[in-house]
Amino acid sequence: MKRILSAAMACAVLLAGCAAPASTSGAPGGTSAVSAPEPTPAPTPSPAPKEVSLEEWRAAMPASAPSFSHESIDLTLDEQVLWPEQVELLIWAWEGTLEEADAAFGLPAGSFSLWEDTYYPPPEGAIAIRAEGYVLPKVPMERVTVDVPWLMYDFGRPNQYDLPADLDEQALCALAAAHYFLYNFNGMHHGFDPCEFDQETYCSTATEGAMYTRYSDLVQFFDCVFTPDNYAGMLGGPLAAGETPDSGLFYQGEGDSICFLAGDRGGNIAYCGTVYSEPALQPDGSLLFWQFSLYLDEDDENFVGWGPGNKYTPVEARATPVRLVPSDNGWRVAEYSLPN
Repeated sequence: MKRILSAAMACAVLLAGCAAPASTSGAPGGTSAVSAPEPTPAPTPSPAPKEVSLEEWRAAMPASAPSFSHESIDLTLDEQVLWPEQVELLIWAWEGTLEEADAAFGLPAGSFSLWEDTYYPPPEGAIAIRAEGYVLPKVPMERVTVDVPWLMYDFGRPNQYDLPADLDEQALCALAAAHYFLYNFNGMHHGFDPCEFDQETYCSTATEGAMYTRYSDLVQFFDCVFTPDNYAGMLGGPLAAGETPDSGLFYQGEGDSICFLAGDRGGNIAYCGTVYSEPALQPDGSLLFWQFSLYLDEDDENFVGWGPGNKYTPVEARATPVRLVPSDNGWRVAEYSLPN
C-alpha cells in the first residue's frame, strides 16, 4: 500500500474536529479536590486491509465494467493557473472547535475564525470556518483514466483524474470511478444518455448505449465503488407507474429499467483546480485525507475570463474530507464531494 502504512498515524489529528474534545473536571480555586482521571490509552491502529487486485475488484462489477489505467505525473495545476504561495482556507462544515482546526491543519493558534456564509449555512452541529495564510500540500500524484467503451455518447466528458499516488491501485481506481460517475451522471449532469422521455411524468429511462440500463447493474456498480450508506442517497427504489421521479435519484422502473428526472447544473467560473493532502491510515482502518478545491477571486478586476494567454493565481482553497473504508473486496468511497 505504498507509504500509507508508514504514515498510519500521521493523519490521526486530521479530522480531530469530528469528535468533541475531552471534558475536564473541577475549576481552579474550587473548594473540593478532584482526582485526576486516569489517562486514556491511545487506540490501537487497525491492521491495514489486505490489498485487493484491480482485476479481482472489477470482477465483482456488472458484466459491463469500466477499465482503468494510471500513470505517475508531476504535481501541476492547469497551464493558466499559477501555484499560490498561500491561500485562504475555507471549511464549510467543521464539527469541532476552532482550536482543533488550527491543530489539524498545522496553523498557529487563533488562525481559524468563523466564516459567515449567508448563502449556504453549515449543517446542524457544524460550523463554517476560515483561515488566512495556508500553504497547500504538495504530494506525489497519479493520473487515472476511466474508460467506458460501450458508452454511445460521451459528450466530451472528462475521464482523467489526478489523485494522491500513495493510494494503492484499487483505491485509486475506486475513487476515480466515484468521481467519473458523480461528475458525469449525478453531479454536473443527472441521468443517462441515450434515454427515452415520458412527457407526462417528465421521467427518462436509460436505453441501450447508456452507461447502465438495468437498475440491478447500477446497484452492483455502486456496491463496488461506494459504501452502502453513501450510495443509498442516490437510489429511489421502485418507481410506481405514472409517478414523477424526484431530482437527484435513480429509480427502478418496469423490467428492471433505470428511471430518473434528468437535470444539469452549472459550474463556478472561478474554480481553477484541485490538490490533496496525503492519505493516512486511521485507527479504525479507514483512509482519510483532504481535497482542496482552488478558486480565483472572480470579483478581482484583473479577472477577465479564461481566454488564451491569461494566467491567474488562486486565492481560496475550500477543503472537503475524502474517506475510504475497507471491505472484503477492496476500498469503498464513504465520503467524497465533487471539487466544483
